[in-house]
Amino acid sequence: MQNERKEIKLKRALILGNFYNKSVRIVKVINEGYETIVDTVIGLKQDLVLTKGGLSIPKASIKTIYQL
Repeated sequence: MQNERKEIKLKRALILGNFYNKSVRIVKVINEGYETIVDTVIGLKQDLVLTKGGLSIPKASIKTIYQL
């Protein structure tokens, strides 16, 4: 995913999480393939995505983000 599109989707996920308490599906790259996480995005840092479940996901490992 292009960095610009990824940033837009992350900001949209942040708005959905903080204002509407909606979860998103994040697909991230791991060593053996892909991992899917369904959680609410509550914060964005320069290189990390923070979720309500306590996860810190590196932005570089995110393949795509889906609204639920």
